[in-house]
Amino acid sequence: MDVQIGIDKSEGSDSIMSKKDISELLGISLATINNWIKVGIFPMPNLYDSYSREVAIKAIDSIKKSQSKLNSRANRSQANKKFITYLGITGRERKELLSSIILKYEKSSFSIDEAVLALIIAMLKYNGLYIENSSIYKKIQTWLVELCRDENIGNLFLEYSLPNKDDDFIGAFYQSIRSISEKSQIGSYYTPSDLLSEIHISNEKTIIDPFCGSGGILLRIIDKNHDPHKIWAFDIDKTALMICEANLVLFFNNPYAEPNIQIKDSIFDEFELFSCDYKNKYDYVVSNPPWGSKISKKQKDKLLSLHPDLNTTEVFSIALKNCYKMLSNSGDLYFLLPNSFLNVSAHRNIRRYLINKYCEISIYLLGNAFKGVLSESILLHIKKGSSRDTILIQNRNNEHYEIDKKNLSPPDYLIPIISNNYENNIIDLIFSNFTGKLENCTDFGLGIVTGNNAKHLLRKPLADSEPIYRGKDIIPYFYKNPECFISFNPNIYQQVAPIRLYRSRKIVYRFISDKIVCAIDEEGHLILNSANLFIPKNYQFETIVCLFNSPIYAFIFKKKFHSRKVLRSHIEELPLPILAEEQHKDFLAFYLEIKKDLITQDEIDNYICNLAKLNNSQYAYIKENVYGKAH
Repeated sequence: MDVQIGIDKSEGSDSIMSKKDISELLGISLATINNWIKVGIFPMPNLYDSYSREVAIKAIDSIKKSQSKLNSRANRSQANKKFITYLGITGRERKELLSSIILKYEKSSFSIDEAVLALIIAMLKYNGLYIENSSIYKKIQTWLVELCRDENIGNLFLEYSLPNKDDDFIGAFYQSIRSISEKSQIGSYYTPSDLLSEIHISNEKTIIDPFCGSGGILLRIIDKNHDPHKIWAFDIDKTALMICEANLVLFFNNPYAEPNIQIKDSIFDEFELFSCDYKNKYDYVVSNPPWGSKISKKQKDKLLSLHPDLNTTEVFSIALKNCYKMLSNSGDLYFLLPNSFLNVSAHRNIRRYLINKYCEISIYLLGNAFKGVLSESILLHIKKGSSRDTILIQNRNNEHYEIDKKNLSPPDYLIPIISNNYENNIIDLIFSNFTGKLENCTDFGLGIVTGNNAKHLLRKPLADSEPIYRGKDIIPYFYKNPECFISFNPNIYQQVAPIRLYRSRKIVYRFISDKIVCAIDEEGHLILNSANLFIPKNYQFETIVCLFNSPIYAFIFKKKFHSRKVLRSHIEELPLPILAEEQHKDFLAFYLEIKKDLITQDEIDNYICNLAKLNNSQYAYIKENVYGKAH
């Protein structure tokens, strides 16, 4: 895919371009431009800290042709891949119909907006709802004028039988013909209908979906007897709103239905949603807000100034706070959110905000619910006007357990992802007996980012090279034999921690992992960015690696953080036993013996269990949960 950039190559355009100008044109950060310069992907500025127009255009054209960086995983937003999105469409014939219509579109010269409108007209006509002078008919005439098209556009799909099955068929078409890049720029991933089974709404209640997309959520939570005038739907995507309006007309089988549908470019332009104290109050706010949508620095600064109490630019956190304000005194809010809402420190302030509100909080664990999104997700339910001292958690097996709010402690207010009360009791027992932490008493360092591993890493050692270890080279207590080597020159790499940290005695650990895997490095080796390091200042190294490599700590990590990456904040939050000198000596002896293969981890675990006051059945449960029944 070509990167579309707005450079005027005529003689009258500006003759100097800054690095910031170029970063904005390419849709990447200024830090990325600086890193590319450092590793030789982009040229050095030739006019102080800027470029002549000629040099800038040549360099940008080179980037456009290569595309290797812009299409990398780190720049996923540029990807042009498409896939069919069924949005709850079931049945072979219905899916084949969608595929056939997509193929017809791809062979046409229609734009996405034109094709969507053509399908709306065809579907309304087939179901007898394209009635002259009806509300939806008048809206379509307006859309046709805006697209500079006439009603003949509707002939594109007239050959198809298009019965209405209330399955957001048009929305599925729209999502399927858009690329991943278009959807990820605004955090747009639409909602599988089975995620909404917990929501039950009476006909007389007012409902708003402030990020409605094509209206798929509304189709699943209302029934045919609901008053359309009590339904509100906002979005920034005009095409999606067009589909939403058609979907509700089809749902109510009424071309005169007039739900309250408005384009609200609230997040990216006017910030209206996030700055207004809404006069209208709603009985239900139900939505799948955008996750990780791309916004400019100016917009980020604006959000930070409007919401200093949250201190975040993550859209869903801000949307959650403001949608809470939209609720009536006894209203219900349902938000589909990523798991990170529960356990990433960046969202600590929105967790604190809700925990301190007079409301009931329930969380439904949904797992990997969104196609094309790696993050696991939750359904958050807030009931305003009544309070409960616990947070109710329900897993996908409909098992319930409760977490006491008073156990969600500052500064992060982490909400553990636990499957049942038995697990909750185990976690509480460990944290009540292990009260120490590494926070504020530990140095941390990141592994080296070379910027070009193919160029800098060697498969065989040279006279001036040394081993460099990756995350996969770290196993409990040990480095594996090195497979990569490097002629170390810190000045040419993209990211390097202070060199003294690499050369010190340190604990190294895998960065990409669902548990902590760590070893003590006595020899000052280098590590690549798939591994990180830390140096505790007042806690024995050997004790830490014996604890952290245990299945007991794998269990804590899984339940407390539920992450595929081991972050500094995770390590700082892990509980440590407060030990006497003799007990640290015991761990030192364990460490030396396991390094010599004289004992197993089980023997160390027995000692840890005694400290944590875990019984045999609890330890057996932990091992089965971490390793599986076959272990």
